[in-house]
Amino acid sequence: MPQIDPDLRCICIELRNAAQAVTRLYDDQLASAGISITQLSQLNHIRELGTPTLGALAEATGLDRSTLGRNIRLLEKQGLVAMTAGEDARTRIVCLTRNGQSALSDAAPLWLDMQKNLTARLGPEKRALLSELLGTLTA
Repeated sequence: MPQIDPDLRCICIELRNAAQAVTRLYDDQLASAGISITQLSQLNHIRELGTPTLGALAEATGLDRSTLGRNIRLLEKQGLVAMTAGEDARTRIVCLTRNGQSALSDAAPLWLDMQKNLTARLGPEKRALLSELLGTLTA
């Protein structure tokens, strides 16, 4: 079978495949905490921002409001966040519930174990290079 020229491999597809595989690793690791890596990220953003509006949270996460709204409604259904009316009828405020804070606490050591595992697999030099390369692509 002929080799594909590395310059012709789609960078986007390679990154997506890697991201999906790493996401599965994190999701499997976090399963006992009852949340996914995406949910962990969103809960952590809410914790860091305090009581953000959906708009502020969308900006912080880089998600469009409709996608974020669906994700937040799922977290609300799970009892991890609560939404309240903001200053006007169009504004929604998001806050962590006690269950959300507990999920973050339960997930933190699991997340840290996976971070350490992947860093060990890469080694410090490749880990630093990975961050540099991803930063270059997203700059």
